[in-house]
Amino acid sequence: MLPQIVLLAVALSGMAFARLLRRFDAAQRGYMLVVGAVFLLGAGAAVNADRFLGVVAVGLTVLVVIIPWVLELLARLAFNHGRLAVAVRMAGLRAMLMPGAGFGRQQEILSGLAILERDGVDKALSHFRGLADDAEDGGELAVINEQIVSMLFYGQRWDEGITHYERRFPPRYAAMRPALALGLLRAYGESGQLETAAGLLRALEEGPVGADPRAGGLLSQARLTFLAYAGAASPVSDALTGARRRVLGLSAASGALFRGIALSRAGQSERAAEALVAVEDLAGTSDDRVVDASRAALAELSGEDHGSPIELPAEMSRYAAVVAERLETFLCAAPTVRRQSTLVATPLLMGAMGLGYLVVLGLQRGGFGVLVAGAVTGELWHAGSWGRALVGGLVTVDPVGLLLNVYAIWLAGPLVERIFGPMRVIVTGLLSAAVGLALSAATASNPSAIVSGGSLIAFGITVGSLWTLLPSRTPGIAARTRRSIAIPLVLVGLAQVVSIKPGLLAADVSFAGLAAAALVGMVSVGLVPARGWAAKLVGSLAVPLVLLTVYGGYKVASEDVEAFVTARREGVELSGALVRLPLAFAPTPRRDVALIPVPLQAGWVDTIELRSGDLVQVFSAPAEEGRAEEGASGVTSARPSCALLRVHPELGHELTALPDATLPPAFEAAFDELSGEQSSGLRAWTLRRNGASLGVVIERTMGDGQDAPTLAILAVPAHALDHAPGLYAAILFDAVAIGVN
Repeated sequence: MLPQIVLLAVALSGMAFARLLRRFDAAQRGYMLVVGAVFLLGAGAAVNADRFLGVVAVGLTVLVVIIPWVLELLARLAFNHGRLAVAVRMAGLRAMLMPGAGFGRQQEILSGLAILERDGVDKALSHFRGLADDAEDGGELAVINEQIVSMLFYGQRWDEGITHYERRFPPRYAAMRPALALGLLRAYGESGQLETAAGLLRALEEGPVGADPRAGGLLSQARLTFLAYAGAASPVSDALTGARRRVLGLSAASGALFRGIALSRAGQSERAAEALVAVEDLAGTSDDRVVDASRAALAELSGEDHGSPIELPAEMSRYAAVVAERLETFLCAAPTVRRQSTLVATPLLMGAMGLGYLVVLGLQRGGFGVLVAGAVTGELWHAGSWGRALVGGLVTVDPVGLLLNVYAIWLAGPLVERIFGPMRVIVTGLLSAAVGLALSAATASNPSAIVSGGSLIAFGITVGSLWTLLPSRTPGIAARTRRSIAIPLVLVGLAQVVSIKPGLLAADVSFAGLAAAALVGMVSVGLVPARGWAAKLVGSLAVPLVLLTVYGGYKVASEDVEAFVTARREGVELSGALVRLPLAFAPTPRRDVALIPVPLQAGWVDTIELRSGDLVQVFSAPAEEGRAEEGASGVTSARPSCALLRVHPELGHELTALPDATLPPAFEAAFDELSGEQSSGLRAWTLRRNGASLGVVIERTMGDGQDAPTLAILAVPAHALDHAPGLYAAILFDAVAIGVN
């Protein structure tokens, strides 16, 4: 299992290093070098099969790549729930595990948030102003000043915040900082500067935020804020009903606050008071600021100069009407737009694929464990094991393939889910795998080759997301934004196509199966609309597909794959012996294979085990003649020699073959069951290199004559025989000599 974990660590550190290179930041140069060193260490450990270096590489990957990523997610989660001190603590731990990332100064800025939560606005402002006095870098100073403005807005000191912003930033700066722009819009509204607020909203709509389809919810929040302070009570109330409020990313308390503000500005004081009073009842754990704002609005509402609606100039009224229309247009597509935090199907599908790989590792049966877990082959499909066409999509052959598939789903899945919903992702993924696997298995040229379904799931969803990006499907997306989303999807799709190339070490996915998966993605996502009866029909397939997959897993678990493969062997002639081998064994000349520490011999190799990095091979050796050695007394003697060294004596310079008194327990038990007695006629050799155990050779002499050949099984490592001991024992037991008395 360790080699697979090392490969997984290499893939993770390599992806992290590539991401740092792509987003090159001079401040993170040191951390980039650290991650690159971890990647090279892991790659060296994998190539040289060094267990010590492998353990070190895995540990370092967990420390400097995986844990910082988890801590970043936890920090964001804590920040979103208003747990500022916890978020700062998580960010601090992350900075400790990312040496050379330049987070030291950033941590000082983040600590101001903890001071805000613990000691209040004034202490936080004092902290940030001290940082501003010491700052030398212009970018860092801008971030600090943004925090000062945010602190002033947090304390509802609107005029001070506006003054600080206008003194230190150009007028359109906030259009590049959406979070700052939302606070500034509220500040302009509270201070009665609606014309300035309108100018800021125009800058947002015309800037990068307006061209980014992922920022549609945030831009609509800005429009809602402007309309609330413009007294557009009706559009604001319509926008805050039911699911529309959730599309905008607002809590129930925030929605009541904006409704109250809009009603107050429209002169409907009684209804405004009712909405503002309801804020405290609707408030959650992260709505403290909303409650404070509602109390301030109630206090303002009770003033003497309140009660009459605000009057907008004609031009401002027309602009407010245009903003209301744009907001309504966005909300009419509410079912097709979802918040990032509500993604369900995409992470579940990624987790299911990861779980399938962990199941394969947990079985500890190497490449054969992939079949036990539910992968499909042509012979299993034709034998009626239909459940594998569903379960096989979640069973991954290798860690690199798993990461490629998960990465593709991570890129393409959110786009599909936000537009079409989670059911469409599930239907597209499972149906792409089922159709593609069934077609690949039915038409496979090699009936024993494992067909990988994970690539079909990823490819179907990727094609669907690319089809969605066509201008005819999403005309509202700017061309530049469309390209920025489509290019990585095209690249990962091409990687999926390249990864299915059949071969001795590759999963045999036919191009017909891949085309079928692409067709499923094109139809279910590209052609079926997001709403309507066709969308409901396609979405309704999700539950039956999930139930069928679960039932298919039950059927697969009840199958004895080892007995099935053992019963379907075919006879082949191997240097004077007739041997019955499974279809998964392929003839091979003597050659070296990367990551296998022993050369392949001229014989037949188990391609399923070879795919997982283990070697199980059947080969024939000439009759044993012994090795003549003359002792001190001049008497010659003969001693037995290992079949592997008889075939290739030059391996004796690097390998030592020691006779083993016992066979591997699982193999011995299987052979005894076949023969009905204690194992006889078998001899085992333990292979060692530099004092470390490398593998095992089990040989059987085919007959009693002087020229009787030897049939041998080579297993590297030795426990590879435990992956299918009944099968390998039957191969030796059933073999018969040809033409030897």
